[in-house]
Amino acid sequence: MLNSVFAEDIFLKFYALVQSGQLNVQHQDFSPILSFHTKIYDQTPLTKNQANYVIKLLEKYKNLSASLGLDYRGDLTNIEWKQPFRVLDLEKRIYVETGKSGQLEICLKFPYQLKKEFDDEINVNLPNSQRVSHWDHEDKVRRLRFYDFNLISLYEFAMKHGFDIDDSFMNVLADVEEIWQNSEEIIPYATVEENCVELHNASEEIKSWWSSHKQWDSTNDLLLAKSIGFLLQKNPENLVEKIASAQENTFWIKSNEEFFYLSSRISGKICIVLDRSSNTLQWLQAFVADADKNGIDREEIKVCFRDPKESKAGLNEWIKSAGVGGTVEVGKYLIFESKPAKWLFKSEEDVKMLVTNNIYPPTNVLARDWFSSHPCVIYLGQTKPTGQRGQKIVNL
Repeated sequence: MLNSVFAEDIFLKFYALVQSGQLNVQHQDFSPILSFHTKIYDQTPLTKNQANYVIKLLEKYKNLSASLGLDYRGDLTNIEWKQPFRVLDLEKRIYVETGKSGQLEICLKFPYQLKKEFDDEINVNLPNSQRVSHWDHEDKVRRLRFYDFNLISLYEFAMKHGFDIDDSFMNVLADVEEIWQNSEEIIPYATVEENCVELHNASEEIKSWWSSHKQWDSTNDLLLAKSIGFLLQKNPENLVEKIASAQENTFWIKSNEEFFYLSSRISGKICIVLDRSSNTLQWLQAFVADADKNGIDREEIKVCFRDPKESKAGLNEWIKSAGVGGTVEVGKYLIFESKPAKWLFKSEEDVKMLVTNNIYPPTNVLARDWFSSHPCVIYLGQTKPTGQRGQKIVNL
């Protein structure tokens, strides 16, 4: 006869038989038996569904247990529990409040079952580095930095999944919608008028800076406008307009011919970072040959690295014979292997475009950070590149 008829005590004795090897259970049952033992031993309350699972396990092995001296068959019908069952918090609510840091935060309270939907519908649109939300264990809510998330998307998510939407969220949503409705008077943007790039909703300081830096050339001025946050507001009609109007900074060009068509219209330096694992000499030979076909002066191409002297690949000899070495100051296309040179960052002349033949983001920290922040990054090659999760690469 059992000393206790409580389900927790019966299960602990049942587990002792399993652990000692006297009672053999099927392999798929061992993991939940171990998990339930840990919870019961630690006196962690179970949910009603977990308790039912425990009873099913005891029911499954009741005859084997009885044959080993643990006979609880008569207690299963009206079994009692010491601990009250844990009630799952299924509340779904969205509200806005000032967080501990003093910044506005959007708070979402929802059951764990919705986590995948949250990640798929909200988090998926942000790169890993920008997924600025965290789980607040104390308040049991997910906190999102207010200015880093699309309130309309969050509202649609809340409506779709039956959230209680607090007035604090609806009030800020109304403010944001009003701003969007008047965006033409608030949000900075650029237009092209008679081949001249004009900035709209710019401060007096920016207007002054623009007057002294613009080149009166729409191609270069559109890229300059994008670099200071003024995107072109129109349906793009060519490659430059496609770059200048995109929120994204990363683009894919399949052929050298298309690349030279674009780059020849841009003044300033173009930095090319080659994939170390590629056939460097073969790539350079094809690149220079295509440059010749497209009217690019070889004097503009400068290979800014060399193989070790003991190398027999023939790279150094080819650079000399092809005439793509020499003084880098006069070059436009500056080619590096694996990572850019630090002196590039000390130059007064900005690099207008970053290019790579890699299909993945650079592994070098300096290159990766530069590629992440530069307004115009080109992946050049026939193979479609792969960005970081959540990153969109625009096909030019």
